[in-house]
Amino acid sequence: MNKTTAQQISDAMIEAFNCQKNKDDSGAIKAWNIVLNLDISRALRANIQLSLGQLHEVQSSLDMAYECMVSAIEANPNTTQAYFCLAYLAQNKADYQSAITYFKQALVLDDSDGGAWNNLGNCYDSLDQLEQAISAYNKAIVLDKNYLAARYNLANVYHKQAKYQQAIKQLNKVIALDNNFYQAYYNRGTIYKKLGNTTQAKNDLAKAQTLAKLDIQSKTNNK
Repeated sequence: MNKTTAQQISDAMIEAFNCQKNKDDSGAIKAWNIVLNLDISRALRANIQLSLGQLHEVQSSLDMAYECMVSAIEANPNTTQAYFCLAYLAQNKADYQSAITYFKQALVLDDSDGGAWNNLGNCYDSLDQLEQAISAYNKAIVLDKNYLAARYNLANVYHKQAKYQQAIKQLNKVIALDNNFYQAYYNRGTIYKKLGNTTQAKNDLAKAQTLAKLDIQSKTNNK
């Protein structure tokens, strides 16, 4: 790389960073594309494509975001964040099978992301692959025993399988973590009703109704 090229790269990168700092996403995209057209390393190319993908996602240019993430992986197959981004993009389009593939590729590179395990579980759940969903949710919980969403999702899968006691166990833990989570009371009340425990079902369903009303009132007052 000659001195002129190095200076061009430096100038364009500074411009990109300044644009991002000032929330000028379009300017940042233009500057990063200038860098991409210069003689740069594959590692830098991967990082820039990742940045471009994230900027396009902010602008809701999801097809462009997808292309950038794929390009980032082509430049560096170990670009973990690009796999995660592709997975979330696919999940948002309800392309759950593709999302599963991307999540699994990302988690091979970094298995410490509890949110990714939880979302992988959601994708399996959406495809009614319930045992795989349970496995994914449990991995999220191993990483964070207080992961409320993963426990709630796990309870829902157990409910689908008619494993009511296991579902109640998880919902008990959800409520212990957040005693204002009305959906958990509602779901537990529904299960108790199925089990014939009418007293507990009545209490839980009433609690869910009260909390739901309070939540609606709070959101209305905050508008």
